Amino acid sequence: MDATDTSPRRVEGFAKVTGAAVYAGDTPAEGLLHAALVQSTIAAGRVETIHGAAAAGCAGFAGLISWEQGAALKAMPTLEIARENAVHFPGQGIALVVAETAIQARDAAAIVRVGYAETPAVTAIDDPLARPYAPDMCGARAKAASLRGDPAAGLAAATHSGGVVVRRRYTTAVNNHHPMEPHAVVCWWEGERLEVHTSTQAVFGTRAIIAAALDIPRDRVRVVTRFLGGGFGCKGQLWFPYMMWAILAARETGRPVRLELSRAQLFSLVGRRQETVQDIEIGADAGGRLTAIRHHVLSQTGTFAEHADPVAKISRQLYACANVETGHRLVRTNAPQPIPMRGPGEAPGSFALESAMDELAEALDLDPLELRLRNWADHDQEAGAPWSSNGLRDCWRMGAERFGWAARGRAGWREGHLKIGWGVAASMYPARRQASRARVRLEGDGSLLVQCGTQDMGSGTYTLLAQLAAETLGVAVEDVVVELGDTDLPQGPISAGSQVTQSVHPAMIQAASAVRDALARLAVADPASPLFGAEPAGLRFVDGMVRGGAGNASENLASLVGRLAPDGIEAEGNAPLGDDLGVTGMGFGAIFAEVAVDPILGEVRVRRLCGAFAAGRIVNPLLATSQYVGGMVGGLGMALHEETVTEARSGRIVGDNLADYLIPVNADVPAIDVVLVPEIDTHLPGGVKGVGMLGHVGTSAAIANAVRHATGRRIRRLPIRIEDVIAG
Repeated sequence: MDATDTSPRRVEGFAKVTGAAVYAGDTPAEGLLHAALVQSTIAAGRVETIHGAAAAGCAGFAGLISWEQGAALKAMPTLEIARENAVHFPGQGIALVVAETAIQARDAAAIVRVGYAETPAVTAIDDPLARPYAPDMCGARAKAASLRGDPAAGLAAATHSGGVVVRRRYTTAVNNHHPMEPHAVVCWWEGERLEVHTSTQAVFGTRAIIAAALDIPRDRVRVVTRFLGGGFGCKGQLWFPYMMWAILAARETGRPVRLELSRAQLFSLVGRRQETVQDIEIGADAGGRLTAIRHHVLSQTGTFAEHADPVAKISRQLYACANVETGHRLVRTNAPQPIPMRGPGEAPGSFALESAMDELAEALDLDPLELRLRNWADHDQEAGAPWSSNGLRDCWRMGAERFGWAARGRAGWREGHLKIGWGVAASMYPARRQASRARVRLEGDGSLLVQCGTQDMGSGTYTLLAQLAAETLGVAVEDVVVELGDTDLPQGPISAGSQVTQSVHPAMIQAASAVRDALARLAVADPASPLFGAEPAGLRFVDGMVRGGAGNASENLASLVGRLAPDGIEAEGNAPLGDDLGVTGMGFGAIFAEVAVDPILGEVRVRRLCGAFAAGRIVNPLLATSQYVGGMVGGLGMALHEETVTEARSGRIVGDNLADYLIPVNADVPAIDVVLVPEIDTHLPGGVKGVGMLGHVGTSAAIANAVRHATGRRIRRLPIRIEDVIAG
């Protein structure tokens, strides 16, 4: 990070560290009831009876909600669990108990007796009962299968030309999200209007689901998420069934209801990253030019919904190759439903592709970075479209210089008994955006109010919008008040897919510019102003002053607006999606890693990480660097720590706590160097791309490649464990 960077610091930081920031579960409400879930003890079957008599006799008991009340909800895939008595996985919520206190609710839920009709369960993707199938799509954007050219001929050509073909299988484990803030809802009815304070990454999407489920107009539902303590993809649709039960309980009891999930419940109820088995064939000629890639993926989905991350999509686009085939298959299992998790698809896919590229470089006796440079793609290979911009070669060059890659030898080296190695991998993630609105109001005292309904997941949206408004109108960031996370505000985007900044940016600039232009017109038309008669377009707004285009004519902004518009000036910006730009927007990066491996203890330590990233215009370098660092820490966890383990016979999660589910802690995280590669993108609105995913994608591959360099052992399964590297 550049020590001279003057990025505004987080405007919401003080509220968070002092406890003034109110998260969903902390929302005060008079007469609040508390809720707890009854969870399934079987993996597959149906609930035949729920005996709540004993619970009803508990102190403070106020009610019980199950699929019987949920059946009144409108049928939709996201709410099936709330409406039906089918059991799809162990730990599934099957009823909700409400009571006067949280302890009373948990105690009552614990003694609810449930009768089941159990059926055989498929608990793993290699279960004998498993039946793999090919989905049509990976999410809403990517076809599950693709083919260009003739991969079989391309692989044959590699061999015949003196090149090589690498055929390998790579696997990645189930990972869980575990944001600091657990999922929570506090909800109540005010006559026919419903107010819902909940931890969601999409307040408007949540409102739409609630209104549709209850068959009421959207304007009768308000959803609020002022602060969101992380999400990484899990604060979405899998939470809705239990949120809806709380809403039904609030309607039935006539009192506000609060439900907050436990840490253990986050393992099963709100989603996770899919386990993957990836088969790759990759060929190159003697000069290291790729001739073919085949990338096929098997992963797990649930029995009540379908989810497929676009794991192999990275192989369609990252490198120049005329012959590429990809495919995805799914296995329905009686396990928690997967959902997008940071770098969905690209993170596990890059581990396989970038490991295979390293194996290819070794077989060709080429430096791994040189092999990548020789196969840089000058356009989007899948769509056949030009990139909006592509700074990947600059990322490789600048990252290599910072890391000192030129000193890397063919093999690692020793420091005492430790084995040291270096690895590299590429990163990429689509630059997407959604339609967005934003409102800016310049008050009579010169302060600014900025409003947008989007929520801040912790990435710094409060600060970003304050900064953009302040820069446009030339005021201090401290004089800007930002309101977010409320469906009563102008509609903003979902906090997912690294798309908030590029979605809100054009709407924010449009609104702030309209306010600035309106004040400029008032100023030049006012005979009492020193700016009278000047050209409105020539005025400059800086340091709280409005200055003329030439000379020293100026006036204090607060005085100007107080005199000419004492009731304030307000404007709203609207940034619809618009037409297809005919280009592919993509952020790129290069990750370099140094590891030290203790062959006696089997300990792998990451000693250095360097990430160089090209993501268009970086509005706030400090926030962007924070996002990149967080992503690389997540990639380190994926490489060395995180794995959700399931007991094969019962399908239950083993160790559903943060003592047994390993995550990186301070002692695991090395010095992380972030290089912000300058990139000008003239095609995308504002030249802005997302940054949140780029740090995660590629990091696990870079670490695995470094372990290979250090030890000579190629680890093709994540996470890398002690037994993988310990001396035999």
